[in-house]
Amino acid sequence: MKCIECGHEAPVSDFRYLYNARIDSSISIRQCMKCQEWIAVDEIKGVATQKIGPGEAPWGKSAGIEGLAEDARQ
Repeated sequence: MKCIECGHEAPVSDFRYLYNARIDSSISIRQCMKCQEWIAVDEIKGVATQKIGPGEAPWGKSAGIEGLAEDARQ
């Protein structure tokens, strides 16, 4: 697998496993041991799909409740 942030290439197992993004998806969060960035990884395909920044959700929205507070104020 190749880190999409720094280009470091190594087997998926060499990237530090952090957690599964969802129980019903093959996406997990791993950390590149070279640049320390968190990346979303498709475990079935063995590829990094994106760098994870604060507040990003590579697995989609949670329960459809996003934005309800803003809607209630209007």
